[in-house]
Amino acid sequence: MNQAAPKKWQTLPEDYFFIPGQDDGLAFQEAPDWFLRRVPGARVRQYACSEFPRIQKVIQKNIETRWTDIEPVIFEINTVPMVAENVVFRNGVAELSGKCLLNGAAGDRVLARYFKHNESGVAFRRTNRFFFAAQEKVRLDLPVDPADPSRVPLGIECRNRTNYYHFMTETLPQLTYADPDAGSDIVIHCRNDDPSGFSDRFIRTFFPELVDRISFTSRRASYDRAIIPFNFRHCIYSNGDPRLTLPLSDTGKDDGWQRLGAHIKRRKFVFKNSFDISLRRMRERALSMIRPEDLARMPRRIWVSRDNSSDVVQKKRLMVGEDRLIARLRELGFVQMFFEHMSPYEQIAAVHAADVIGSVHGAFFANMMFARPDAHVIEVGSVQTQLHRWGDFLGNAHASGCRYSKVFADIATADPTRVPLITEGHVGVKVGDAAIDLICGLAEDRQDARGRPSSGSGQVVRPGGGQA
Repeated sequence: MNQAAPKKWQTLPEDYFFIPGQDDGLAFQEAPDWFLRRVPGARVRQYACSEFPRIQKVIQKNIETRWTDIEPVIFEINTVPMVAENVVFRNGVAELSGKCLLNGAAGDRVLARYFKHNESGVAFRRTNRFFFAAQEKVRLDLPVDPADPSRVPLGIECRNRTNYYHFMTETLPQLTYADPDAGSDIVIHCRNDDPSGFSDRFIRTFFPELVDRISFTSRRASYDRAIIPFNFRHCIYSNGDPRLTLPLSDTGKDDGWQRLGAHIKRRKFVFKNSFDISLRRMRERALSMIRPEDLARMPRRIWVSRDNSSDVVQKKRLMVGEDRLIARLRELGFVQMFFEHMSPYEQIAAVHAADVIGSVHGAFFANMMFARPDAHVIEVGSVQTQLHRWGDFLGNAHASGCRYSKVFADIATADPTRVPLITEGHVGVKVGDAAIDLICGLAEDRQDARGRPSSGSGQVVRPGGGQA
């Protein structure tokens, strides 16, 4: 194993970022046939429903009309096992020969950290020029190294083991690339321990054959060679391979795909309108293990509540008005469920069996990847979740192809007319009468083809039922 030198954050982009096809040290274990492909996605709708006119205007202004104005183009992005040389894992990120690998969600954190330490406009423009230059000249004509998986460890990047969303969406699906017969180590490199234990439960449930080979570490680790599941999302703006550029050139009215780059807004666009094939692989694996009798005994309409007394719940956020909402939903045949008290099998079975699923904004929505394509998933958030968290779960929704409705209600604070900064903490949600009416209307499927409640109140709903 190689010794890793301390990372220097303030440096030139060419010394910081590893570019596949330009930098040496990364090879295909087996050459893939494709990098991204167009697929059907979720049917997405957003609704503004604040009790306060000023907040309502803010929500209305930030509603993304692309989900109704056009038919958005959605891409599935490939992930394949790659053989990496001279690898160091630290802080949940892989580095090859001292340069950070831009790999899926971990790649977003690499970019965020780089721009944090290189804040000037000059540094940002220099970084953009670096990626544009790479896109002009670099192709993904990488060597093939059919490394014996029984002799080379599988290294997985992991943000943490305590956040259900991040683990279920970013880490657990990477285990689908582990060779069950290899016998080599599988090391998940993360930044903290897991007091809740949910990550171990999901691994034991859905990857029982791998349990004895898996270990977690938050320490820096280095390898002469490692196999890494690599996603090609960041290659979209840093590589000119025709297998990337040709699918992107034919997106019709969805011209957002023609304005890509490393800027956070452009990367967020790609994130919202694509998903990692690993999610589909995880979905298929989990659903293949659910027994028909498990599905048969699950309710068809569920409201998932958060048990803030459970040690599984890391963020204790309240939903003010939830009791009144649940009372109305029960009249419509809904069953209240607490996933903190259910086994992994039961959780996935409940989501896949349900016709309509509702919950307040939170990590639960990682489970949308297990919903049926004809299911309707309703998420209730606030202006704060709209401004800082909207889009986090879209990849999970696209992986299942479900119908996904997002209702933006109010903030559960003493002054709901003030929008707190995200640095002040992520606060709970409050639903008033109009929001409860809207949620129940959506639950009853009162919606026309363009995503508007059939009462005629429009996609943007004002308190009292008035039309925006």
